[in-house]
Amino acid sequence: DSANGKAVEKAMNVHKGTPMINSISMDSEQQAALLPVVRGTDCKIIGLCMGDRGTPPETADDRISVADDLVETLQKNDIPTENIYLDPLAQCLSTNDTYGIEFLNSIQMLMSRFEGIHTICGLSNISYGLPKRKIVNRVFMVMAIKSGMDAAITNPKDRKMMSNILAAEALMGKDPFCENYLMAYRDEKLEE
Repeated sequence: DSANGKAVEKAMNVHKGTPMINSISMDSEQQAALLPVVRGTDCKIIGLCMGDRGTPPETADDRISVADDLVETLQKNDIPTENIYLDPLAQCLSTNDTYGIEFLNSIQMLMSRFEGIHTICGLSNISYGLPKRKIVNRVFMVMAIKSGMDAAITNPKDRKMMSNILAAEALMGKDPFCENYLMAYRDEKLEE
């Protein structure tokens, strides 16, 4: 998780497995630092749907416009589509009551527009500034899964969150025969 190309390169040299780089956007300085490091590798890349000005887009259409350019840039730099994780940027709902629905609309649009692409977000950003944030985060996660999101940066120690994720994935047909859900039950990991 760095915009410093040299730091990312050093981390990649010691990392075991396939690293996920967080993140790259349409910021020209960031691209100049990171694209030479990740070009042609098997890294997973989180692409922020944020333009060169550093201001997060407010609408789903704005996010898609940035995503079009970002996906094209990454593909031109030999990043396979299946290694791209687009982050339409969950923003704090307490500052704009449309941020939740615009994010969810963005997920649906991204998943239908770019075959093979993945979507991700820093989930808890949506609840920043609100009381009882875990409630908002858990419901938002289920709604995002329903919209097509397939990855999230979230707290894996939140047992209720993890239970909600397992149930949502089973309900969305992403857990054949409910195997993951049942395994979590047997391992006493589900929490109501």
